[in-house]
Amino acid sequence: MGVSNKIVVSRRALVLGLAAVVATGASASSPPRVLFICQFGTAKSAIAREFFRRRARERGISVTAFSRGLTLEDHISSPLGAALRAEGIDPAHDRPQVLTRRDLRAAGIVVVFNPVPATLGPVAARNWTALPSVNENWPAARAELVQRIDVLLDEIAKRRR
Repeated sequence: MGVSNKIVVSRRALVLGLAAVVATGASASSPPRVLFICQFGTAKSAIAREFFRRRARERGISVTAFSRGLTLEDHISSPLGAALRAEGIDPAHDRPQVLTRRDLRAAGIVVVFNPVPATLGPVAARNWTALPSVNENWPAARAELVQRIDVLLDEIAKRRR
């Protein structure tokens, strides 16, 4: 009886573990899910998402990236929009969405450009709040953003080996 109880417990643990994997869309071999969060959901987080996707693709690193905003508002200035178009970056590629607890649970890695409200619970995140304004100083913001993304991709690539 002791042995069969151990088997039942193991099966139950396996079923619960698989249910958690299905619920989050993750698995041991699935690409890491990276969530970028900014205040308005249309500038820093959306731009970071698109640069992250591009640089991961260029390096052959499989990832899933998504972005969310705390309060949605179009926050791309005309000059920034022109600079992004010139680089082939479309921050509006994905429809902007407001951050939810579900988004936080679905992410394996969270990057914040603005603090997440306490009402969404504690968030273990990479703090990128010091990034310069993308509207006011795109060249500096771009350089720092690309450098941070490359470091993050290096970490992800190292973990996948």
